[in-house]
Amino acid sequence: MMQSHARNPTEQLMAQLELLWLEASEDLQARLFIWRVKANAESLVQAFIALQQQPPGDYSAPDLFIGLMAPFDTGYGYSHELADEFIERYEASEGEQGWDFEPLLPCYSAAQWQALLGNFAKEHQDRLRYVVTVLTPESVSDDAALMRWLTQSVEQIAPDVRMMLIDTLEQPTWQALQQAFPRRVRLLTPDIDGMKLMQQTASQLSDSDSDRLRCRQFMADAMLLLERGTPQQVEARAGLALAIAHQKGWSEQQVVMHNMIGGAWLKGNAPHKAVEAYHQARHTAQFVGAQPLRAALQMQSAFGEGGAWFSAGEYRRAAEAYRAAAVLAQRAENRVLEIEGWRMAGRCLVLGGDGIAAMSDYARAIDAARPLSAGERAQTTLPLALSDLLHLQDSRRAQALERCAESYQQRKNRFIADAENTVARHAATPAAVRQVECRLQQSLELSFLRARTQREQLIVDGCPAFRQIVAIGRQYLHPHWNGLPDIAHPFDAPPGQWQQMPQSMAQPDDAAGEFIQQTDSRTRHEKGGDNRGDRTTGDRLC
Repeated sequence: MMQSHARNPTEQLMAQLELLWLEASEDLQARLFIWRVKANAESLVQAFIALQQQPPGDYSAPDLFIGLMAPFDTGYGYSHELADEFIERYEASEGEQGWDFEPLLPCYSAAQWQALLGNFAKEHQDRLRYVVTVLTPESVSDDAALMRWLTQSVEQIAPDVRMMLIDTLEQPTWQALQQAFPRRVRLLTPDIDGMKLMQQTASQLSDSDSDRLRCRQFMADAMLLLERGTPQQVEARAGLALAIAHQKGWSEQQVVMHNMIGGAWLKGNAPHKAVEAYHQARHTAQFVGAQPLRAALQMQSAFGEGGAWFSAGEYRRAAEAYRAAAVLAQRAENRVLEIEGWRMAGRCLVLGGDGIAAMSDYARAIDAARPLSAGERAQTTLPLALSDLLHLQDSRRAQALERCAESYQQRKNRFIADAENTVARHAATPAAVRQVECRLQQSLELSFLRARTQREQLIVDGCPAFRQIVAIGRQYLHPHWNGLPDIAHPFDAPPGQWQQMPQSMAQPDDAAGEFIQQTDSRTRHEKGGDNRGDRTTGDRLC
C-alpha cells in the first residue's frame, strides 16, 4: 500500500480513503458500502474510485473496481443493461481469458445479475479479492423502482462481490438501505472536505512574492471558515487578506473577500450586515481594470445583495438588487444570469404584492433569452419564469397543470411496478419480457397522451394571457411545452401527431415579441398615471 509521507494533500487524501476502504471491507458480512460525504467532497470519492480502476500502481487495492453507468428504466431492464455493460467491458479488456458467461444470460432480475457477478468473481478468485461494482446510473426513470431493485440486490450479493453507492450528508439518498440492512450495509463517512483540501493545497504552494502567498493562504482559510466557522471568524480571517490586498492595490481579491464576508453574514442570519459587505464589494469592483471582469464581480455582489434582502423579507429592495444584477450580467455577456436576475426581480415584486409591475421584469427575462437556442434556453431559469407568469395569470389553472404532471408520474410508477411484478412472477424468457415491455410501453404512452390531453384542455380553456405564456414556451423551448413540471414523451419518440398543437391554441409566430411589446406599452401607460388598481390579483391580468 502507498506511503503517505512526501505526498501532496490530494495524494494523502487518496491514501486515507484507500485505508478506510481496506479496513471497512474486512467486515465479511457487509456487502453494500455507501460512501457518504459532504457535497463538496463527492468528487473526491469519485476520484478515489477512478484511481482504483487504473492499472496497478500506488493507488491499487486488491480488488477489481468497475464503475457502471447503465440508465435505470425498470428493474428487469436495468439488470439486463448492467449485464450487457459488464460483459462489453470484459470482452474489451486485455486480460480476457475465456470466461463462459453465456449460460448465465439473459439477466432480468437483481438475483440473476448478482449470480453473473458471483460467477465472474469465482472464476478470477486467484487474481483478486473482491469484484466491486460502483453503480452511478446516468438516468433514473423511477426512484422508487431503483430502490426496490437495490433492496432485492442486497441479500443476493455473492461472497466475493461488493457493491458501492455514493450519496451526501446533505442528501442521504440511500439511508433507507442502511436502515433496512444494518448488518449487510456499511456506511463510510470519511471526514473529508473539498474546501479544506483546497486550503491545504494553497498552503503548500510556493511563490516568490511573499505577500501574494500570505494573501492566498488567508483567503483559503476564510473559505474554509465559511463552511465551518462563524461570521466573525470569516470576517477576521478575510480581513487579514483584505489588508494585504488593499496595500498592494489588488482590487479583485478585495472584492472576493468582501463577497465572502457577505456570504458569511447571510449564512449567519444577519442580512443587513451581509448587505453592507456586498455594497463594499460592489464599490471596490469599480476599480478592477478589465470591463468584463469588473461587470462580473459587480454582478456577483448584486446577486448577493438581492439574496440578503430576500432573506430579510425586503422584497422591493431585493427586486432592485436583482434588477441591477441583471443589467450587470448583460454587460458581462452572461445571458444565463441576466435571465435569472430579471426573473428574481419579478418574483420579488410578486411576493411584495405588485404582480402587474413584475410583468415588466419577466418580459425582460424573456427578451434576454431571445439570442439563445432552444436547448440553451432550457438550461436557464426561463422555464421557471414562464411558470411564474402562468401562476400570475391564473394560479388555479397553473396548479391544475402541475397536478396533471403529478398524476402522470404516479401512473407511470404504478405501471413500472406492475411490469416488474409480472416479470418476477413468470419465467423471464426474452420473449416473455418483450411482451411485458410492449404492454408497458403501450400503457405509458396512453398515459402520456391522457396527461397531455388534459393539460391541453386546461390551456385552451384559459384566458388569452394564459395561452399567450404557453405559446411563448412553445416558441422558445419546444413546440409541445405545456407548463411545469415538463412531461417528456416516455420513450423520447420523434415528433408525431401527439406533438401537434390544437387549432384552438394557434398563436402568432412571435408570441414572445408580442408579449414584450404589450408589457412595454402597459408600463409606459402606467407611468403616465397613479391609479394602478389592485396589483395582487392575477385574474385581472387576464
